[in-house]
Amino acid sequence: MYPIAPDVSYVLSEREDINSILYKPINSTQRIKYTCFNVSPSYIILGSSSGSVYLFSREPCLFLQIIPLSEGVVSRVAISPDEKTVALATTRGTVCLVSLKSTPQLISVSTEHIYKQITCICWNNNSTELYVGDAIGKISVMMLSIFTVNGMFQTPVCTLMSLDSSIVQLNFHSSLLLVSTLARSYICDTVQEQYKQIGNKPRNGEFGACFYTHENNTLKAQREERNTNNMRGTFNLISDNDINILGENQSKIFCARPGSRLWEVSADGIVVKTHQFKEALAIPPTAIFRSNSTLESSQKKETECEWPPQSVNFSHLFVLARKYLISYTTSGLYVIDPTNASMLLWSNEYTNISMTAIVDNQIYLMTCDSKFHCIALSSLDSLILWLYCREQYSECLNACFVYKSQLLKTIGTKEIVELFKVENLRQDEKELLRPLITLLQASDNNRPAKLNSGIVVVHSENNRFVNKKTYGCEMTQSQSPEISSDDSKSHSRKKNILETISGNIFDSDYNGEILDIKEAGQKLDFQENVTHRIQSDLHTIYELANSFRPNMLEEEIEEIILETDKKMRIIKDSYRDSPGLQSFIYEVTRAAELHYYNMFLENTSMQLINSSNSNYIVRHFVRAFIEINAPAYFRCNCGYPYPMDKTVEPKFLAVGESLFKRYANDLPKECNNICDKVPYMWRVYLPIRIEQRSALDDLLRQCLQTRDNVVLSFLLPALNEQQWNCVGTCLSEIEDSTCLFCATPLAKKSNYDILINWSGIVKEIMKREGPDKATAFLIKLEDMIPDIDLDKSIFQSIVFTKMLHRRGLKKSIDFSETNQLSSKFGTICSPQIRDQLTKVLEKDLRRSIDKNVFGTGAYHWGMRHQIKSLTCPCCTLSLQTPILLGTNGVAIFRCGHAYHVNCMIERKLTRCNLHQ
Repeated sequence: MYPIAPDVSYVLSEREDINSILYKPINSTQRIKYTCFNVSPSYIILGSSSGSVYLFSREPCLFLQIIPLSEGVVSRVAISPDEKTVALATTRGTVCLVSLKSTPQLISVSTEHIYKQITCICWNNNSTELYVGDAIGKISVMMLSIFTVNGMFQTPVCTLMSLDSSIVQLNFHSSLLLVSTLARSYICDTVQEQYKQIGNKPRNGEFGACFYTHENNTLKAQREERNTNNMRGTFNLISDNDINILGENQSKIFCARPGSRLWEVSADGIVVKTHQFKEALAIPPTAIFRSNSTLESSQKKETECEWPPQSVNFSHLFVLARKYLISYTTSGLYVIDPTNASMLLWSNEYTNISMTAIVDNQIYLMTCDSKFHCIALSSLDSLILWLYCREQYSECLNACFVYKSQLLKTIGTKEIVELFKVENLRQDEKELLRPLITLLQASDNNRPAKLNSGIVVVHSENNRFVNKKTYGCEMTQSQSPEISSDDSKSHSRKKNILETISGNIFDSDYNGEILDIKEAGQKLDFQENVTHRIQSDLHTIYELANSFRPNMLEEEIEEIILETDKKMRIIKDSYRDSPGLQSFIYEVTRAAELHYYNMFLENTSMQLINSSNSNYIVRHFVRAFIEINAPAYFRCNCGYPYPMDKTVEPKFLAVGESLFKRYANDLPKECNNICDKVPYMWRVYLPIRIEQRSALDDLLRQCLQTRDNVVLSFLLPALNEQQWNCVGTCLSEIEDSTCLFCATPLAKKSNYDILINWSGIVKEIMKREGPDKATAFLIKLEDMIPDIDLDKSIFQSIVFTKMLHRRGLKKSIDFSETNQLSSKFGTICSPQIRDQLTKVLEKDLRRSIDKNVFGTGAYHWGMRHQIKSLTCPCCTLSLQTPILLGTNGVAIFRCGHAYHVNCMIERKLTRCNLHQ
């Protein structure tokens, strides 16, 4: 017999097990753990303890690829609304932006919250700004410019607010940022750059807040976009009486309060009413329906007893299915109907939830023991129709008996009553269900609708919750960046076709068109079968990769390598001619390969490089090292890398160093190949070549192409006169911004017109070998290449470094304007004070003084200082704006914030207003 559930209007159901699928990539390793997750319409993404993130498609739930990163344990992850960028925060306080291109790339890193616990990250609606909150109440914004190319042209990270306590939740809607801390909630206008407190009563604890709206947000999003590319300044706190407040917005805000209460707030931050849900929670919990499951006896007893009112603190708030609010606590899940100020349902089956994500009517959960669940909220008839249309007749019948009383109450016809009187449930389940399904379809009030294609749809499936928008996060569906446009469109067409066919489509005038749809569906079924098959085939590659263990025998390692190479060749050959899926197949196979190479280098002892007798294993080290690191460098059409616009230490650097030790004497060509693929490694290999007194002629162009100061500081001092002549020839090509190997122009769209930085080279020599060697190089440089532009700070640095060396202090001094000391401390002088200092110094030194030096030194009227921002919080202008400095100068508070005194007088400020 089927136990009977209480009368319910809506049910929670777990329709598939996603946990086993999500854990497939890491099943074979105990070292890697999932730490956080996020969900968008197309993707599920998981952060891990290894620093990498794992990307899955959402429907169907399939593994796509691993994105290897090395910034530390991932604590927060968020997919942008356009699904083109992933933001992640680490436990050490860094925030990274990763572009989801065919090959994911790290495009920006923020250290604004370094060594602070980041508690929230939140995208704006158009995916151009990421808001970050931490445990000390600091909120910053990272701006993703449309001009960003491989990390260049980045807008600086800006601190917006320093609030009273830890940030609990951030939510964004139509240029408004909603902030909930442990003590208060704030509404912020990101266009006007001002914010205000919601309500006057503080609280103490984790309480959520979110926007709630039904309307189209296009106009508001456009308002936000107008300010997207502007520099953000520090937000100003305003009062309730300020008439210039946050503009007009029809969205509601709900803020959690102690004791099962919610504040309903207008968009301008005014509390409209307080909703009390303590009495509304005096209802039994709802059981979660699962396929082939029934209500447990303990749950049945809970539904029969009376539940007292509950005092609950809603720690986070999200919008579910565009209509309801959902929250979770240590007691369970709560679904609230804010329109009627009632509790729709609650469930106590999960009491250890660590984080959630909402898409449509689906609730994704991660528990404290790192298990994942996907739960759907739907009406009972929707659940039954959903199961029936997917031919899950046994589960559908099970649902009917579990919710028998509700069905009899809402329908109660003779045919339905007869269904529950059937004793032999083993007969044809589809036939048993047919009368009920017909009634449910008829009651759905779906009139025949003629689509644009001419197809007539009658009694289609109840899809009241089907919408490809992410409620609460305001995400819109976009093309998957991991799948080609054709594949994305095919996936979309297939989904529409299947949704249409799942209903009852019948009309004699359109039989031909229905047949065409079925044929298209069959073709798309073939493509989906291919994607499932290749995922299954690649699973063996992941298993082999995860089988590497430290201290394995050489024979075992070689066996795994041979088996992996064999299987990978078979997979690539098998799917070589799959129409329309080439891009997808390349991406998933490439992701499997990178995972395999990472696991090989992580779990195989580097001692094998020096001691192994198997040349095959050692060459596999070379291949893995190159495959992991080479994609970080852009290359000319001739194959040689472009100049290094930034130097990033390659992953598994110790592996590369060990390879050079093995190959340096016997196989210099192999070493050259590694350096050509990973140019950073010239820093390691070049000193070895110079120590061996080997000829450097074959390395000149490769090293000059890097434009790396460190590499050239090794190379140039070791050249003879003939080789310097070759350098002179290359310099003309460098000035023309052409490749040194094929003479073709370097890409103008990127910053590759990098000239040789002679001053930087001299600094590297002095830092490594002292001022005498640096001076000798300068003399040689003057002889070989006259008229070289050098910064005057080089000579100052050499003089002072030499003085220190003579006193026994082997320390290199850098007088450049960009060194760490001068960038850390700054000078702010009013014109009058600057003139007085100039006169005094000219009198003492008996020579003229350049007044501009007082704007770049390390002292403030004789006092060393350090400020948190170079802009005034009041006027957002530079602190060194002469007209505002006047005779009053700048006020610097103990907190590190600085203001124009004139601005403080105008605003009548007596203390720093960033901490109110």
